[in-house]
This record gives sequence, C-alpha cells and structure tokens, in this order.
Amino acid sequence: MRLQRSRRGAGLVLAAALALTGAGLSGCADGTDDSAMAPDLEPEVPDIRGEDELDDPYRGLLDAAFVEDLPAYDTQEVTVLAAVDEVLSPRSFTVTSPSDSEVGPVLVVTAEKAAEFEPGAGDELILAATAANEFDADAVAEDYGLTLDSEQYEEWNGEMFLVATIIQPAP
Repeated sequence: MRLQRSRRGAGLVLAAALALTGAGLSGCADGTDDSAMAPDLEPEVPDIRGEDELDDPYRGLLDAAFVEDLPAYDTQEVTVLAAVDEVLSPRSFTVTSPSDSEVGPVLVVTAEKAAEFEPGAGDELILAATAANEFDADAVAEDYGLTLDSEQYEEWNGEMFLVATIIQPAP
C-alpha cells in the first residue's frame, strides 16, 4: 500500500512538472518572442540648460504638433531639436522639423552669446529658447541689440517665434 501511495504521489508530481514545462515552452513553440520590446521613441533631446534649471514644459522634436501648440508655450522655456531652414542674419534664422518636410518654418532670434558658432542652412541644432508671441522686428531689434531690416522680417510680423538662449549642434 505504501508503494502505491508513493507511485501515485510521484505520478502527480511528474504530471504537474510536465504541465508546467509545457506551459513554459508553449510561448516559444511558435517561434515568437513574447518578451517586452523597447518602444520606438523619438530621438532623445538632451537637457542643455543644466541640472540647476527647472524642467522645460516641452523638450523634444520640433514637429507639426509642437508648432501647432506653440502659442500655448508663450513666454515659457522649451528645448527643441530642429533643422536650420534659412539663415537671415548672424543672429536670426528659421528652423523646421529635421524629420518632417511638411512642417513650416519657425523664426528664431538669438540672445547675444547663445552659440559659439554661426548656424548654417541644414544644420541640426538643439535650441534652448523662450517662445514669444507677436514678432515685431523693431521691438525685437531693440530688446536684443540686433540690427534687423524690417522689410526682410515683414512676413513674420505678429507670428510666434523663439528667442534662443543656448544653441548646440545636435549629437
């Protein structure tokens, strides 16, 4: 009798072990890997302002969604990855999305020592900037010590723009 109980117990253990082994292998049986995959994310935009600064309300790619939401960031600091579209002067240029050619240009004016280089058309940059509403060439020229030809900037009058305080080449 003792032998039967032992065999029955061993049989139950063996059946349980086989069931668990089969369940563990069933995920591999079809050749797919059910483990978690890292999501496909946008390029990481580093925080170029430094650790002592507060986090920006937006740090990411200059894309259609950001441009559409730009008025919501009025007077707020943002950090964006963008591509230089057209250089207008040594301290002003337009930027677009580096990944979406449908995104229209956004005007950027720079603080005096925002960069140690002059951006060129096609350069990908990381901009730490403050979004500003209603561009006015004369007021911006006076506020930032720039020489701006009002006629050259006429198309930007009243538009949102960015005032860049830090500019770095994109990694």
